[in-house]
Amino acid sequence: MNATITLLTLTLSLGAEPTAEQLNKVRDELKSPKTEVRLTAMKGLIHSNLSEHMAAEIQAGLKDPDGEVRSVSATAIGNLGAKAVPAIPLLVAQLGKDSYKEARETAARALGRIGKAVPSNRDTIKPLRQAAMEDADPVTRTVALGALAMMNEDVPGQVTALRKYLHHEEALVRMKAAHALGMLGVVAKSAAPEIVVVLEKETDGHRRGYIARSLGNTGDPDSLPVLQKALKKETDPAAQGEMRGAIQKLGGKP
Repeated sequence: MNATITLLTLTLSLGAEPTAEQLNKVRDELKSPKTEVRLTAMKGLIHSNLSEHMAAEIQAGLKDPDGEVRSVSATAIGNLGAKAVPAIPLLVAQLGKDSYKEARETAARALGRIGKAVPSNRDTIKPLRQAAMEDADPVTRTVALGALAMMNEDVPGQVTALRKYLHHEEALVRMKAAHALGMLGVVAKSAAPEIVVVLEKETDGHRRGYIARSLGNTGDPDSLPVLQKALKKETDPAAQGEMRGAIQKLGGKP
């Protein structure tokens, strides 16, 4: 990664107000003919106070010729919440038609975040329902269900649907379902025993961290023995941290 871009991203993530020079630099990078440069610049906008100054440029990234750039753009624009309402039509189009499945997944998540930030706007519900039922990618279907639940759209129904994906043959799908249920909190407590099984089956440390966090969020203390057992044999530092946090949240001692 370009050292200048890295330094700029760090500076902005720490909360410094961007200068006109910095804004123009990133705008130029987002227009670069090199995909890697555009992608790096867009990734830097996901967690940066620069992003609120560049909503239009991030939105333009939803039309980028590269699928990964479109995917990252959706994540960045979704983080803007209410300020991202003008991007809804492009995100809906991305969710429905993008050939790059990760771009559809991040579009679904972004639409859920925008819908949660602006409850009065219901334009995202129909396309999310359609994606939850019809998308070819099970991850996108799972994320769409979670997005609908985040918007308080038939939460019990979405929880029931998401629980089915906890038994999917693909580990990534199971993790995404667990993560979506965890984002809902204690309303998904009934799914905790199934999420426990997902954790026990998971072979990837990164995914175990997400699953452990979900168990902490769903709030079932009966999950504690499995979390404590998993922590004892966990080798991934990030997953260890998530497990400790989940154990403490459930009232246990890591």
